[in-house]
Amino acid sequence: MFDVLIKSFTFILIILIAYTLKKARVLKKEDANVLATIIMNITLPCALLTSANGIELDVTILILIAIGIISNVVMIMIGYVASMKENAKMKGAYMINTSGYNIGNFVLPFVQSFFPGLGVVYLCSFDIGNALMGLGITYAAADHVASGENHFDIKELLKKLFSSIPFDVYVLIFILAIFKLQVPTPILTIASTIGAGNSFLAMLMIGLMLEIKVSSTEAKNVLKIIILRVIGTLIISGITLFLPLPLLAKQILIMAYCAPLSTVSAVFTRKIGYHGDMSATANSLSIVLSIVCTVILLLIFI
Repeated sequence: MFDVLIKSFTFILIILIAYTLKKARVLKKEDANVLATIIMNITLPCALLTSANGIELDVTILILIAIGIISNVVMIMIGYVASMKENAKMKGAYMINTSGYNIGNFVLPFVQSFFPGLGVVYLCSFDIGNALMGLGITYAAADHVASGENHFDIKELLKKLFSSIPFDVYVLIFILAIFKLQVPTPILTIASTIGAGNSFLAMLMIGLMLEIKVSSTEAKNVLKIIILRVIGTLIISGITLFLPLPLLAKQILIMAYCAPLSTVSAVFTRKIGYHGDMSATANSLSIVLSIVCTVILLLIFI
């Protein structure tokens, strides 16, 4: 228990340091964009390649990939139904912000520390499905609703997916797993060295992103989104307990469900035409809530 608290406190401390440096104006909120670029294009892909190297496809892995997709679909539907009385752009915003999980920048560092090996493999399997939805399909569906268009642009969807380096790495890992191949040792050594900095940079970025700023008119929607996320998490977690999966896989899934909103949620929300602070504020609140939930879950599981 003490070890769990110390490791968890280390992650929280990094977040607090970044937040304090931002308030002291040593760093700026905009610096989070630089860190996000480094993380998404360099350290996270290397961390994923290192952690998931040697993964072997089996029924559990395939089920976890499917759950990554299904859990997002369920949350999209919850967001859509809950915003039926809202205008088109708000509906799209709800669909984006009630679904999607920040796995690579939040959950992965915790799982790497407490459940290395198979736990990371299970998490990455879930994130393949989650990334497929969060990096393209969810945005396409939300944009469809927000704009009232009657068709999807498949080429644009594929472009969005494969322009994401983490997603490309997942595709590579999946292909290697199919043919039972492993990453060459020299490449793995380089990737592991670079990927080792991912946890620190991810927590630093989260600390810079934390910002509770919302107008009174948007406060209701922010609260509603957080409540919908919590309700959805409880429902999906309850169902997960009865799935024919190993105990570790169930634990990893429940931790994944408690992840904050995806880092791209605010970007996609703006791209569909909604320009308020609702998404950014909901993201920050979800981070705080996720920290508390993750520490509690670690204490229970370990």
